[in-house]
Amino acid sequence: MRLFRFLIGGVLATLFSTLLPSVTAYAIGANLIGNPSAETAAGSGPASWTFDKWGTNTATSSWKTGGKDGQKSLAITMTSHTTGDAKWMAAPVTVKPKTKYVVSDWYISDVQTSLEVVYTNAAGKQTFTWLANAAASAAWKQLSVEFTTPADAVKASVYHLLEKKGSLQTDLYLLADSAAPNPTPTPASVTLTAPANGATVSGTQQIAATAGAGVLGVKFAVDGVALGAEDTTAPFTASWDTKKATNGVHTVTATARTAASATAATTKVTVTVNNSTGTPPPTTPGNLIANPSVETASGAAPAGWSSSSWGTNTTAFGYLTTGRTGSRSVKTEITKYTSGDAKWSPAPVSVTPGKTYQYANYYQSNVDSEIDAEVTMANGSTQYAYLAAAPASSSWAKVSAQYTVPAGATKITVFQVLAKVGWVTADDFSLSEYTPAQLNRAMVSLTFDDGWRSQYTAGVPLLDKYRMGATYYLLTSTIDYPDYMTKAQMGDLANHGAEIASHTVDHPHLPTLSAAKIDSELKDSQATLRQWYGPGVAKNFATPYGEYNATVLSTSKKYYRSHRSTDEGFNTKDGTDVNNIKVQNILNTTTPAQVGQWIDQAIRDKSWLVLVYHEVSTTAADPTYAVTPANLEAELKLIQSKGIAVRTVDQALDEVVPQLA
Repeated sequence: MRLFRFLIGGVLATLFSTLLPSVTAYAIGANLIGNPSAETAAGSGPASWTFDKWGTNTATSSWKTGGKDGQKSLAITMTSHTTGDAKWMAAPVTVKPKTKYVVSDWYISDVQTSLEVVYTNAAGKQTFTWLANAAASAAWKQLSVEFTTPADAVKASVYHLLEKKGSLQTDLYLLADSAAPNPTPTPASVTLTAPANGATVSGTQQIAATAGAGVLGVKFAVDGVALGAEDTTAPFTASWDTKKATNGVHTVTATARTAASATAATTKVTVTVNNSTGTPPPTTPGNLIANPSVETASGAAPAGWSSSSWGTNTTAFGYLTTGRTGSRSVKTEITKYTSGDAKWSPAPVSVTPGKTYQYANYYQSNVDSEIDAEVTMANGSTQYAYLAAAPASSSWAKVSAQYTVPAGATKITVFQVLAKVGWVTADDFSLSEYTPAQLNRAMVSLTFDDGWRSQYTAGVPLLDKYRMGATYYLLTSTIDYPDYMTKAQMGDLANHGAEIASHTVDHPHLPTLSAAKIDSELKDSQATLRQWYGPGVAKNFATPYGEYNATVLSTSKKYYRSHRSTDEGFNTKDGTDVNNIKVQNILNTTTPAQVGQWIDQAIRDKSWLVLVYHEVSTTAADPTYAVTPANLEAELKLIQSKGIAVRTVDQALDEVVPQLA
């Protein structure tokens, strides 16, 4: 929402090996089509593609979320038809005359469609040539055709046409010289990521593998016996009920298949099965959650717990006979997802407004999830609060968060939410009152995200007035946009006691990107800022939208001293994580009085309060996250009057980090 230039996904480097199963009769060269999987954006549409229709018909186009691969595909719906057609057109590419080419795409349609190539000669004349009909298909299906270009052809473009009432969705296009030498096939490769070699396992064990380029499927086996059918959808996983195996050493194998490799690749690990009585569940003093390790059953569910889902999704809930400790845990799994979420929830517990509580649980998952709180107010209404992210983890991981109960609240329940296709298994839950260990003194850091120009024109004069420095998490691709700071304005921030920090190049949804793209967003942003303003800047980093996963966090550690998310809370002596600095987010509904309460809490607990601002304007482009100049001044005046120390993020880290040792 805060920046309207998103990079969604990327062109797959393994496109050719993905397409090879249906075109193995050809020795194809490089794919000539730009943005062949329609993943890269150009404004509000896919780069290198245009939509066109002619004749008497009613047709609409969409750049659809979801596809044969990646995040996007091209879709057309025709609701009436008398004449003509509608199509997405690939940008014309240079071709050789009298040369054989192969064209291919994947499609779903509820009517017959057709594939067409359009040649352009040196004089600009176009020739339209039908190539093949494509029968209706409810599942993704590949269409491949070989053709020879005319003697005068210099360019060609590919169209998949809809010529009657119905719908068409296409993805993964290929146009290549079929006489060119085959690239060297990529050998299959596969690595088992769970369980670890030498691990001791019990109960239901999730087996997972990452595979190299072009892998079409992975088969899992234990001692040579297959664990179900081949998994053809990444991430590649299987479930093994170790209770059906004898206690002792067993061999787990994963075999990967690609179209380009002559033989499959196999990897293996050895594990020890031990299904004897597990470790007793832990006890947490003052734990408000009843049946916190879900050991006590009530029918087919743990006593005091309930499962629920909403939205459009297909969800299954499991009450497992194994866990991190004890012999039980709960599992949530979504196999189809459009909207909503699913979760196991403990019974709501009574809480005291103004008090801070600490929540924690352990989990395993193959996708990212999050921790949310449901708050029941005295008037009967319900509020929801996001507390923390829980990145995917193949082994038991702990997620924790602090939450300060708002005025008027009477009860809360906290749960781990799943909102995508995948699974989460959870155990050992706790919720208790939290008294933080104190830092040497209370501090506040003022942070501004995205580099909005109003931060410079309206915000900097106010910060100067109250003699306060701030940390600006800047983007490096927005210097030519009128709503954002210029390069000179960014550089001038240092003259006002400010810290220049990194916020990526393009403000993407980082968890949706490949590891390589995440790396370039973080590395290139830092490199550009240091090229512009010197080697002393961009030591700290904040994720766009506050979104992160394990790859984002590990990449951040490579380049930056700290990572700041939008997870809410206070940074205390026993609760500061420099790789996930907690904040309080300033929205357009946040009042100076609320900011004053946060400052009072930081002073009382001697904690580090980090405030996150965006636009400073009464006419903001994204008003949800804006603060008016009047409110900002009132908040700065409160900070000054309460005497709390104001430090940039880097200055605060200089004080806090030595106290954490």
